Amino acid sequence: MTIKPLLLPALRGSFGSWVFYSCLIPISELGQRVHYAQEMQQTEELSKLIQRVLEGSRAQQIASYLSSTPERFFNSLVLATYKGEPKWLEVGNFQSQREKKIIDQLPDGMADSIGFLQFNGKERIFAIDGQHRLAGIKRALSESVPLEEDLVPIIVVGHKTTTAGMQRTRRLFTTLNKTAVSVKKMDIIALDEDDVMAITARRFVETDPRFTSPKIAVIGSTNLPAKSDGTLTVITNLYDILKRLFLFKIDETRDASLRFNRPSDVELDAYFEFASSYFTALADSFPAVAQLMKSKTPETVTRKYRHDGGGHVLFRPVGLEIITRISIEYAKHHQVELPKAVKAISALPTDLGKRPYAGTIWDARRGVVVLKGRQMALELCRHMTNLPLRKKDLLPRYRDFIGNKSAKLPSKVL
Repeated sequence: MTIKPLLLPALRGSFGSWVFYSCLIPISELGQRVHYAQEMQQTEELSKLIQRVLEGSRAQQIASYLSSTPERFFNSLVLATYKGEPKWLEVGNFQSQREKKIIDQLPDGMADSIGFLQFNGKERIFAIDGQHRLAGIKRALSESVPLEEDLVPIIVVGHKTTTAGMQRTRRLFTTLNKTAVSVKKMDIIALDEDDVMAITARRFVETDPRFTSPKIAVIGSTNLPAKSDGTLTVITNLYDILKRLFLFKIDETRDASLRFNRPSDVELDAYFEFASSYFTALADSFPAVAQLMKSKTPETVTRKYRHDGGGHVLFRPVGLEIITRISIEYAKHHQVELPKAVKAISALPTDLGKRPYAGTIWDARRGVVVLKGRQMALELCRHMTNLPLRKKDLLPRYRDFIGNKSAKLPSKVL
């Protein structure tokens, strides 16, 4: 396929030893002209591995984002060129008819940074940062998603196929990708307008008296703060609970559709009501939770149910997670509505000082929560509620975990 010449508006600059060009390119041209970074590999097997990874589920997620999100936006992809000779055409003699002195305000040499980058169509171009975005763009274009008017920002650098040139470009590739910092969960909760859990969590703490401060601690930590009077749990734990609820609601195991594609307002209301009904069921089935949600002095409630001696399992983030997971598993196994499942599993003990929590998620000697015991506590709860176990031989595993060869399994409650 013949690729035609292309002229892009651009800014030229330098950073360290790199000369770069910051351009705007039509998204269709990007999908047609740009390849993956497999050019940096010297074996066909590694090149094929890169392509398989890039064209997997993440590409489909990004393609779905492009097709369903009017507010879609990408930051700049970094591209490298070789085998061709892109030409820099600076504007030169830039003048303003209305404000003739404005050019005098530009730093020295800045006027020479404005121009166009010309591609003759023979260049080989590949992405060294933004390969998943490129894969998503290619997938969207192959599915005829209408993106013709979209302009994508790119940064273009030169690449040489010599040994030194390959090393230099690989170093840039790893620098850009290793130093990228994943968005923190707290930032997603505070700002994300596509993530269903984030939107719902904000709505709970902003509008629902059962969750307004201090009942939900709006902090970045996954643990309760040292001073947590009046707090049921932290907002990051609420987010995780909502994810489990919503995956159950849509009968999925992966959360991509919940994180990247904002539903309609009607659908968001349905998600909120679904979660709200779950927390209502918790309050109906566990009086301690109802006391906190209704209380105008919540600190008096939490002092009663969360203390150095343990207290109520639902007043610890890990306990809320366990009860939620068991409720969902019960609803699935017995094919009942979630509120009915919550009512059924409320037969489980709630005192951290008792089994199945003592010795698993609660260390009575030190008076602390032990997260490494979460899976064992879950298995014991499954045993006690007659749910399918994830692994066989629970008794020897339990004895080994708590270091007691004569221990017996806790009694079933259902």
